[in-house]
Amino acid sequence: MEIVRWGVLLALVLPVPFFLGFIPVKHMNRLQKTPAMTYVCGWFVSFFLFELTAVPFILLEQRFTVLVCVYTCITAVVLVVSLWQGRQLWRFYLEELRGIREMPRHVKLGWIVFFLIVLFQMAYAILYEYYDGDDSYYIATAVLTDRFDTMYLRDTYTGYIYPLDARHAFSPTPIYQAWMTRLSGIAPAIVAHSVLAPVWLMFMYCIYGQICSRLLWNRKNYKPVFMILIAVWFMYGNISLYTTETFAMTRTWQGKGLMAGMVIPALFLCLIYLAQESVSQGMWMLFICVCMAAVFATSISFMVIPTITGIAAVILGIKKKSVKFAAELFLCCTPCLLLAVCFMIVK
Repeated sequence: MEIVRWGVLLALVLPVPFFLGFIPVKHMNRLQKTPAMTYVCGWFVSFFLFELTAVPFILLEQRFTVLVCVYTCITAVVLVVSLWQGRQLWRFYLEELRGIREMPRHVKLGWIVFFLIVLFQMAYAILYEYYDGDDSYYIATAVLTDRFDTMYLRDTYTGYIYPLDARHAFSPTPIYQAWMTRLSGIAPAIVAHSVLAPVWLMFMYCIYGQICSRLLWNRKNYKPVFMILIAVWFMYGNISLYTTETFAMTRTWQGKGLMAGMVIPALFLCLIYLAQESVSQGMWMLFICVCMAAVFATSISFMVIPTITGIAAVILGIKKKSVKFAAELFLCCTPCLLLAVCFMIVK
């Protein structure tokens, strides 16, 4: 039984996000059709779907079980559609594998060094778990959600019945982890510390890998050097409790860690591609998902995302001499603004 539980949990964090990424990646250009980009897109599609599904149920104070059933069905349907639409992507992935054989030996060695560093960090994240003080909220919320079948209706520190926590109702990261717990039967603390900690660390490096691919698209032999420097930087970035590196290494499973480690770099990745002369439809899809994922992670996104998107819209609009493009770019954060209005009303 324990093997089945772990099998379900690992399926939820490895193949399921990968397959969900087929839909946006299918509509991207050749440079973006990689396994890493697919995995990145899949996670953000999952966050996007959960945000849209969970928030209405939370505000209506519905039972958690109802959300689990609805979201699981939605994910299953999208998964089937994604597998069907992305059936032609496998040939691009095979080309990526064949390209490894053609790499110079020193480049292969560089990639091996990078992967060893990342594997060390993932193992370290599991074996030397860091119990951050905010776990008293995030992990406890996931436990209460699964145990009492309510969402943000009990005090996290006492378990007593409490009015709806409007401050966190729009950022259901702990509820998402509770969903994993309900389907797998693995305790929330284990889901967060032993599974999401290393998996989301790998997810973060996939994002930086795609940034590297874009910045060094014509200098492929320098990519492992870039990634090794990033990995070493994160290893020694713990100069305070509040750096991005500390968040990435010690609390990736928390909304703040997700925002700092994955969402903001992914936003930067999208804007790099959106600054090109021709933009793929899939990149627009990813950008919208990233904007929603920011709200999924933390409520401060109500201010951060429209601000960043607005500044980017002005700059890129001037660069491309297109008011239409600037308007389209800013419209991508409309769902975020609508959720902000709902937040002000509920609060």
